[in-house]
Amino acid sequence: MERFYTWWKTDHNPDQGTIETLAICYNNCKLATDNIYSDIEKALKTSNTLPDCVYIIGSSSQYSVFREALSPDNSRRDNMLKRGMKHGLDFVKQYTFLEWKETGFDKHALNSKEGTFSLEPSSLLTSGVYSLLEKNNAIHQAPSGHVFKHPSGNKNKLFIQTREISSDEAELFVVSYKIALKYGEKLKDAKKIYIDTMGIYSYVKGALDLCNGKAEIVSFHSYDELETLNPPTEAYFCIVSASTSGRMAKTMCDRLFEESCIATIIDITSKGRCGDVMVALDRMGSHFPDLAIDDGTQIEIIGENFTSKAKPPRSVIIGIPHTPSALSKVHEHFGFSVLPLNSTMPGFHQPKLLQIRESDVLSVFRRKAFNKWLDEEIDWSFPLSITHVIHANDTASQHLAKSILRRLKGRLANNNKIRLLSYETLDDLVCKGAAGIVVVSAVSRNGGILREISRDLRSYIDAVVPRHFITPVGIPETSESWAQLKIFLTKNPTERNYGFSNWIQMPTGGNSGHNTWTRLAELGAIAQELVADNLELSIDIDTSIISQSLDLAADEINGAFNSFLNSPRGQPLSLSEGFLFFAKDSTIAKKYSEVKPSALYLTMSAVLQSAREHQNPTKRLCPSGYESVVLGPECFLRFNDPVLQACLLRACLPSELDYSASPDLSKLMKEFLSKTFTRSNKEFGEAALEFAAAIAVGSLRLARDDMDTLLKENFERAIAPTALLGLLIIATSTRNQRQ
Repeated sequence: MERFYTWWKTDHNPDQGTIETLAICYNNCKLATDNIYSDIEKALKTSNTLPDCVYIIGSSSQYSVFREALSPDNSRRDNMLKRGMKHGLDFVKQYTFLEWKETGFDKHALNSKEGTFSLEPSSLLTSGVYSLLEKNNAIHQAPSGHVFKHPSGNKNKLFIQTREISSDEAELFVVSYKIALKYGEKLKDAKKIYIDTMGIYSYVKGALDLCNGKAEIVSFHSYDELETLNPPTEAYFCIVSASTSGRMAKTMCDRLFEESCIATIIDITSKGRCGDVMVALDRMGSHFPDLAIDDGTQIEIIGENFTSKAKPPRSVIIGIPHTPSALSKVHEHFGFSVLPLNSTMPGFHQPKLLQIRESDVLSVFRRKAFNKWLDEEIDWSFPLSITHVIHANDTASQHLAKSILRRLKGRLANNNKIRLLSYETLDDLVCKGAAGIVVVSAVSRNGGILREISRDLRSYIDAVVPRHFITPVGIPETSESWAQLKIFLTKNPTERNYGFSNWIQMPTGGNSGHNTWTRLAELGAIAQELVADNLELSIDIDTSIISQSLDLAADEINGAFNSFLNSPRGQPLSLSEGFLFFAKDSTIAKKYSEVKPSALYLTMSAVLQSAREHQNPTKRLCPSGYESVVLGPECFLRFNDPVLQACLLRACLPSELDYSASPDLSKLMKEFLSKTFTRSNKEFGEAALEFAAAIAVGSLRLARDDMDTLLKENFERAIAPTALLGLLIIATSTRNQRQ
């Protein structure tokens, strides 16, 4: 269990500029001084950039430990403070502890320097609650054609599931501190506290304990029971979990409950509401248009539960409408430049699933189309006062920065004053006197290096100094992550945004180091031990065949870390002509034999991500809180080339291949898999090992009976050791462990 929950709060104000605050909120754990150093280090590592200040929220006993750990007499204090420094400059300028004292906070500066930033605890905790709403997906919007029917009888497009705000005790304390801070005096004096659902009992009880209150907490559950309640003669307080219309609080007022004794934890707005609203979503920049639509399929809410959560998953068929807008451009310039899957670049220790060869990026930067775009960006977008061109530490970024410098020297009168700098040499001294900045990163994933440079520049130079960020090639995980990067780089305390330039951008889904390849490699490495530890496999096959099959499966897995598993006949998975997502007459469509599996995986991964973000809800491969979504089994018939089937299996999220909740889809998939495994020695079944691997790692799931039947029929016809049999035996063992 985590001792603390951490979140970031960014403020823009004209007096102090952009302030990034790291907040750390502890639960009621006991701390030792050793915990302090590791906790702050862990919290600082939640982002690639360092905050301007750190606020810690906790109890008096926790403050005592922090005070000891950061005492000037403590020899470890300086080492800890150095973690917030870069090139001798304090990036983390302030550590502040908010000590809880019954109904409010006492503020303590933990480092000796005078406090630079002053944040209100209420605002800080409100941002913490909002971060939990996003993190734990507590706000649900009904999809097209659906509406929520609330207990009040209202029908609209929004449901706020307050009990889902926190997932552990540390997160719970964020909400409890916020309730206690805002309503502490009333909680302390109350003899009874009325709540509308037991889902918020833990929040209210936590807040009550913080205030040393002794009130009885009474849950009335529903509007019907509310009709039987009358305000007590003793001191009381009423807390509503969440609302989209304010009706519950209004009904309480109608029942003669005092408006000053009514509060709603989460609401769309605080305007026109009876009683107080603790967190109003419209104040946090959230907008939910057209909430009052009352037509469509009703999703009835009982308490805080959906009545339709058991509805079968909706299937989505991938096709032309899911083609990413930048796909043909990526194919044109980088179709033959994608390194083998899970390659390790020089200078790095960890492999990355998808990477573009740096030499090919440099080649693209010499092409006419790119140089035309670059000239136009410089002419139309770059500031005239440029004195520094700063590039990321890779060769392609350095090359691009030099090209930009040459162009600037041919355009600007102050060309002799422009300095070319690598990010690794960046400090406050080299930035001294900067009048305009250009930051260059040739290729960006989610923009980690750009965020680092931007964060450093905020400490080295004034916000009024113009700057422009240029990253020609973007392959982010999602469109949202790219939009967040752009906001992070361009927003500042001035009235104008900083500049941002991008040539190609295509979301390609997750690129985690822990993917299907690594999970499969882990299973292959312990295949024999895995089965030995789970002896009750109910497999009527000779043990020597089992052992040899496991060895064959492990060999196949070990040989395919940079590609896909071979066909059962030992051949690499192939691609036939006519691929749907290769534009007709394009270069890549004319050279099928030269297309690498990694380029195909990049394509299918981008198509799936486009499907997850599709504007049409019926074509969107994205689940909601009450409806799961899976890849239609028909996709494996539509994309029947074995290498494309492998790409789909590897690029899909596990939830997108989970057919266990739909008897119909499970049966369809079971029949397809049965034919694939039966014909594994023919062209139709060349992706059999990939399908078996997907089952083994738990990505591909069927209903229990269908999976039992599928495995049984394969074991019954096993007469010789094969890699396919080995993978299915591993699948049986891992399945038994999951069950």
